[in-house]
Amino acid sequence: MCKDGENKGMGKRINVTRREFQDSYRRHYKLYKETEESVKTRRLILFYSVECGLKSLLMKDLGKNTYEEFSECCGSEKSELRGHNISAMLKELNPQSDYCLKSIFLKRGGAVPPKQYNELWRYGAASADENDEKRAEKTLVKIAEWIHTKL
Repeated sequence: MCKDGENKGMGKRINVTRREFQDSYRRHYKLYKETEESVKTRRLILFYSVECGLKSLLMKDLGKNTYEEFSECCGSEKSELRGHNISAMLKELNPQSDYCLKSIFLKRGGAVPPKQYNELWRYGAASADENDEKRAEKTLVKIAEWIHTKL
């Protein structure tokens, strides 16, 4: 049992500003470029950089300054924009995009869609073909560079 309101707001997202998303994109992308640590950790940081950058651009396009305003604006018909679905965010921002993110197949079966890349790299699951992860990383870098031109 939680005491003193420890459970208050559980499941609720933090009301981040557009500027905070933008700063997180820059900070995460800088770290991704500068570190030589674990490749999966680098890819995870890259994923979150791209997610933050795309959310900042979406909020900018919609004229929203907080995540709460953004969430209300999206409604149920665009709920995928509020989570980790970077493909949906990219499609909303750039419908004619050349950036194609594909599912990554796992060594022990199953596949990970782009909206779950963060889980793949956070938990370290083995992919069936490392080249799939390399291609995804290269595409995420291209998206991050595109975001940089838009912010």
